[in-house]
Amino acid sequence: MIKEIAKKYALTAVKYGISLVLMALVWKTLHVKTYLLGGVLELAVIFLVSNMLLAKPVAGNIINGLLLLFFNIQQAVLFFGTTYVSTVMLSNLASIEDLQGKAVFYIGAVVLVLVITFLPLKRIPWDKVKEARVLALVLFVYLVVALFLGKRGYTPYSAYMELIRDEIAMRQTSDIAPEEAGAMFYKEGICDGVSKPANLPAKPNVILIFTEGLSQSIVEDPRQVMPNVAALEAKSLYFNNYFNHTFATYRGLIGQLYSGYQDINESSNSLISLQSILKEQGYRTSFINPEPDNPEFTEYLNHLGFDEVVGSVEQIANGQTNYFSDKESYEMLFEHCLEQQAAGEPFFTAIYTFGTHASLDSMDEKFGDGKDTELNKFYDVDHQLGVFLEKYENSDLAKDTIIVYTADHATYADLYFMQAFPDYVRADEIVDEMPLMIYYPGIKAEQVNVYGRNSLDLAPTLLDYLDISAPNYFLGTSLYDPEPNAFDTLANQENHYVTTKYGIIEHDIPEQEMAWFSDQLKIYYKAKE
Repeated sequence: MIKEIAKKYALTAVKYGISLVLMALVWKTLHVKTYLLGGVLELAVIFLVSNMLLAKPVAGNIINGLLLLFFNIQQAVLFFGTTYVSTVMLSNLASIEDLQGKAVFYIGAVVLVLVITFLPLKRIPWDKVKEARVLALVLFVYLVVALFLGKRGYTPYSAYMELIRDEIAMRQTSDIAPEEAGAMFYKEGICDGVSKPANLPAKPNVILIFTEGLSQSIVEDPRQVMPNVAALEAKSLYFNNYFNHTFATYRGLIGQLYSGYQDINESSNSLISLQSILKEQGYRTSFINPEPDNPEFTEYLNHLGFDEVVGSVEQIANGQTNYFSDKESYEMLFEHCLEQQAAGEPFFTAIYTFGTHASLDSMDEKFGDGKDTELNKFYDVDHQLGVFLEKYENSDLAKDTIIVYTADHATYADLYFMQAFPDYVRADEIVDEMPLMIYYPGIKAEQVNVYGRNSLDLAPTLLDYLDISAPNYFLGTSLYDPEPNAFDTLANQENHYVTTKYGIIEHDIPEQEMAWFSDQLKIYYKAKE
């Protein structure tokens, strides 16, 4: 009898078992009781509703498969990404190939979950009245818990509702005309908070390095994963307690170069940028593209207004990938800057190094025994920076060129980050302290505490350091401005709001401040059209 029952409902056990396994993995990784409670209650609702609908097997199985599919997607994303599906994940689907480092593993997991999710079920006989009462009770408890958990989306389906609300909010714009909106952010010039060092020429060359996803905690890790960056900080003008203002790369790069935010249009901003101001000052501007085989990213860079986007598919020489390794990127950066210097005009060259992107491993240097891919990639980019700095310091570039080193955004706190850095507790999965420093030989080593200000301040700070002032629409201000504004301690990614004031990450922002910030962003989005 028991064997017959087990055989009859084996597929049911397997099908719901995969959901339970995913929840167990989430619990083992995150240890968040609310995720576990919300998941258990939703799975119970799915089980009870599906069992009632299985009175009509075909329709019941289809609905059950879809309900479990969306449930399992959230659990799998929560396990690997430490959050449920978010708008930033959806907006990055165009660059899904950037996760190629673990593509086989991800694809295999997806196929397995899909196959199991759509296994056919049989209805478990149960008194309909009792079944309805149990369902009503579970639904009541679920609704009370969901209401108690609030807007953070601690259950899979409430997270979907939050996602829909975010998408609707993102598409809401101000009724103000673009010209009127722009006037609200217009500034005549940039704060003169610091003087350009006397030993620099009138128009020094500028190299701006954006490292993919780098949190300051990795630089400070006691295992010395990034010793060259740490050494660079020690001899540079280094700004600590400095945070990313948004996430991910598309928003992070353009946001820092324009000192602004991006809405659903991630690749365009018609306002004044760091590169446009430097171009007016006589600088030749260029951006080195590490992903020339990625048409979306290449088009994005072409929209930023640089004189030249450098890098072609034919130049990828590693033979392993469709992007430049960090070694190749730094080699290209050095050669390009020598060429720019030889041309005799001041130049501004920016680069984004891609090798530390989520899911990737180092193609060159390894950390320790090389078993930890997360440590490998940060160790490798650090090594390549060290090689570049040695060549830079032994070349004529060191006489008239400053290096600005930072990141496009902080490291995303996914499963692999948490496993590689278990002793570092993140207050937020996307906002974190990240490095910013200015270096050239002979600079006075100095550490400036900016008390939680963020990467909106990059462009105005660099211009202030170069003694360049120009009309602008920057949301940020120079880090030397003694009066920071209301924007540069508020971080935003779609409707994910965080304050970093005084270097402390807080999610509980007063409603009045949130409403003001949201309204201001809508006006800014209209201004940048």
